[in-house]
Amino acid sequence: MVKYYSMTKYELIRQKRQETFKRHKQMSCKVYCCKIDYSHLSKIKKNYLKRLFLEAKWLRNYLVSSEDIFKETYKHNIATILNKNKEKEERTIKYLSSQMKQGILNGIKDNIKGLKSNKNKGKKVGKLKFKSRINSINLQQKDITYRIENDKYFRLQGFKGSFRVDGLNQIPDNAEIANAKLLRKESGYYLSVTCFVPKEKRIKTGKDIGLDFGIKSHITDSEGNKYKWNFQESRKSKRLQRKIGKTYKKGQKSSSNRNYRKHLNRLENEKLFYKKKDTINKFVSNLKRNYDLICIQNESIYEWKSSKRKGWGKSIQYSIMGGIISGIKRLPQTQIVDKWEPTTQICLSCGKKTKHELSERVFHCSCGYEEDRDINSAKVILKISKGLRNTMPGENLTNTGEYPLGYSLAS
Repeated sequence: MVKYYSMTKYELIRQKRQETFKRHKQMSCKVYCCKIDYSHLSKIKKNYLKRLFLEAKWLRNYLVSSEDIFKETYKHNIATILNKNKEKEERTIKYLSSQMKQGILNGIKDNIKGLKSNKNKGKKVGKLKFKSRINSINLQQKDITYRIENDKYFRLQGFKGSFRVDGLNQIPDNAEIANAKLLRKESGYYLSVTCFVPKEKRIKTGKDIGLDFGIKSHITDSEGNKYKWNFQESRKSKRLQRKIGKTYKKGQKSSSNRNYRKHLNRLENEKLFYKKKDTINKFVSNLKRNYDLICIQNESIYEWKSSKRKGWGKSIQYSIMGGIISGIKRLPQTQIVDKWEPTTQICLSCGKKTKHELSERVFHCSCGYEEDRDINSAKVILKISKGLRNTMPGENLTNTGEYPLGYSLAS
């Protein structure tokens, strides 16, 4: 009877899980990052959070050192580690809950599967390495691993007290909360919550746009607008890097002063990262909201960056073109033109190909058409994509030398 009951129970769990997957496919996945209020943390809570990430590092490194990770169990209360003198020591895992341990083990297995998948694709892969710092802990199950009490507080499995969080009120009431992550950053501790919300019906605007990517103007659209960004490292970050570099000597042990400077430098890098991320999200969401068709060319930003031309590498490093291209490619209304299509050499008016040097910023054609080089390219990308509407959005348009369906730019 017990065996029959357990089988029925697992069948019900499997059935509910499949129903949940089907329901989530019809919804939008969003992640809300909420900051734990550090000013309301007692000394006990601060020590608990610090110890939590320390034990996560011990357990992960201990599991990575095992012979067969797929035969390992997460039920470990003691982890063997190497101390600073490279001597083995046993450390007690006291604060990590069972589901947190399970999340660490599942994360390692997923990493190994990802390495295997890349190896099968012919890519060069290494092996899992030991980590000196863990910055995220998976909270697998809502109301068990973690529980959100209201718009201000949440609890963790195995800890009696609650933590005050800023930003939980941004989660919609109709959202289905899934898993979460406890994050440690230089600016503090965060709770990252993954939710599924109903998809919003986008209102069609009847507007299309083509985008051309370049070095002088990072993005030029078919409407004549040009965008350029310059997210350089701050003076404070450069000064800290110089000071950190001067303190390094062969055989010198780590010092508290150097570690504090590293912390300040990571804090500056985190601020710069979020400035870039905020700009990318605003630019991509504006395109998604206002245009029915977004046309881009499949540019190779890495090849531009590795080019020997003076100033190209830094210009791309300080820009956010790579992030914007990745964001645009995920949009359903995106159309991608093949990167070998000579869009900068084609005349928008007659379709004739005319070679221009990079120094020539104005496009001239024998038919009398003149236009800014980048604006002409953006308009050509848009016109090519409109003539290739039979392809699926997001699909690469291969360069066959002829436009399908008898389409030509002169039409």
